[in-house]
Amino acid sequence: MDKSGFIIFMKKTSPFLIGIFIYLFLVFSCAFTVKTIFASPAKKKIRQVVEFMISEYFAQRIGIPERTEDPRIIAYQNLFDVNECRLDISFNYPEKTVFGLQSVSAQCLSDTLNTIFINLYGNMKVKYVKINGEDVSYSRDVGLPHLKNIDENTYKNYVVINSKGKLRNSDYFSIDISYYGSPYNTGFDSFSFKEINGNKTIYSLSEPTFAPTWFPCKDILTDKFICSMNITAPPGLYAASNGLLSEVKKDAGGNDVYCWKSSYPIASYLVSIAVAKYDYWNDFYFSLDSSIKMPVEYYAFPDYTTKAKTDWKRTPEMISYFSKTFGEYPFVNEKYGMAMFGWSAGAMEHQTLTSMGYSQVTGTGRKEDIVAHELAHQWFGNSVTHESWKDIWLNEGFATYSEVLWDEFVNGKKLKDLMAENDFGSFYGTVYDPQGFIMNATVYHKGAWCLHMLRGTVGDSIFFSILRKYYDMFKYKNAGTKDFKKVCEDISGKDLSVFFEQWIYKGTGRPEYKYSYKTDSFMGEKSDSICTLRLNIEQVQSDRDVYVMPVRITVVTDAGDKEFTVFNFKKKQQFEQPVKGKVIDVILDKDNWILKEAEKVTYKELYD
Repeated sequence: MDKSGFIIFMKKTSPFLIGIFIYLFLVFSCAFTVKTIFASPAKKKIRQVVEFMISEYFAQRIGIPERTEDPRIIAYQNLFDVNECRLDISFNYPEKTVFGLQSVSAQCLSDTLNTIFINLYGNMKVKYVKINGEDVSYSRDVGLPHLKNIDENTYKNYVVINSKGKLRNSDYFSIDISYYGSPYNTGFDSFSFKEINGNKTIYSLSEPTFAPTWFPCKDILTDKFICSMNITAPPGLYAASNGLLSEVKKDAGGNDVYCWKSSYPIASYLVSIAVAKYDYWNDFYFSLDSSIKMPVEYYAFPDYTTKAKTDWKRTPEMISYFSKTFGEYPFVNEKYGMAMFGWSAGAMEHQTLTSMGYSQVTGTGRKEDIVAHELAHQWFGNSVTHESWKDIWLNEGFATYSEVLWDEFVNGKKLKDLMAENDFGSFYGTVYDPQGFIMNATVYHKGAWCLHMLRGTVGDSIFFSILRKYYDMFKYKNAGTKDFKKVCEDISGKDLSVFFEQWIYKGTGRPEYKYSYKTDSFMGEKSDSICTLRLNIEQVQSDRDVYVMPVRITVVTDAGDKEFTVFNFKKKQQFEQPVKGKVIDVILDKDNWILKEAEKVTYKELYD
């Protein structure tokens, strides 16, 4: 089966058979060490192919799309701006229920804000709603006369509040919502009560649109807010969250209440709860100007503490490297932390407190790429937040390429090899506006390739200036792909419309080059020291007629390697270049700056 057949395979094969395949793969992986199985380049490619198949299985069969919204409700929600939220939350662990009071401070942006829509899934029951301390009426399951043709189940996922016509443009107001219920577990693991090796855990993972499964919020990416969390932990457990711990106090029953506050704007999906029996230790990061000593905090399940201290020890060094590369760590007045949670694999970049899957902690350091990936999200995803889920590559592609940058910096690995590890041979769909399972290989790995190719197109100095400018311009705000494109064009001075169209907005494939060459005497003169290289490049891919790219050409001669760049903008194109020395070989894109397939053919085979 060729790579183009994988998607067909996913569509036509039953979930049961695919499940067996995944199960057997996981069993096989656990039977030997990863080093033994995937040591050779060929076996690494097998791993990449299997990962691609699994990713596309989820893309086709499961899918975690952005929640469908009615634009009329969004229009209502855009009539007010949330400034601050304070959530007081407690739990009944045996019953797997939560009890919460969400206090929202907001500003009215219209004289017509008579109905306020707050996202809250129907699994949660509301006890009361107050505006400015006064009880007001609300609904969970009754449509509004002026909003017709909306399914009544939609209303069950909102608290629809009657503001009694008292709010006017520019007014500041408060909303208090008291609620309780069993959180609806969906998506990646939106809210869970689990036991890990006998350790009770409570945690959230709301990405992409599942924060309202466990707390009331205006769940719109572009309305970031200041967040406070007062978490009453079950006996013997510790509660970690975003920002800084201001105090630990006792409630009326003698339980510990952990009071966390973040002073930086946050998107609702990045609000985090991580409750468990933790071992705690810390380290420090010193800001680039040495004026701030910031805590780096670690929370590990006791069974994993020793391993975590090995795997996480380079985190302050990573923070320093990314700060020098992108700009100062965005939350330097608070902290960076990592807390284990109930995932066996993977991690989630909650703002200032990454949730780390416990099986990713091995004590070998071989999962350091995950630590780097989630840390990089503090810049790209948390500080600069995508303006829509169509732009998710601005998070995941950037974080994946940050893994590459870290590996290149600390381990001296060659970029060409690092990028080869991110080439799955085939990617499903477009980088922008991914379909189905939005956290797919295209978003992560092809997204990283788009950055790498941008770097190859504009050069190192301009590329890193782009990243720093993009971060500086949009930190603590939202940005879309169009915003990133404009920064790229402003800094580089280039029109990058074709680049973004073919790689990010519309392109689904890659160039497939067939190239050939011959040498002739230079300008008709016989010479043993110089010749004319005639290079033919043809693109034979089926997804689009031509990919327009600068292509680096390496000419191997008896006098050493020579490199020049051609601008390939036609399906068939010939280039001529004078070359000193006897030509031994010609290599297209030797250093892997283009996501491609390349085959060298005989000169006659390409052009008869």
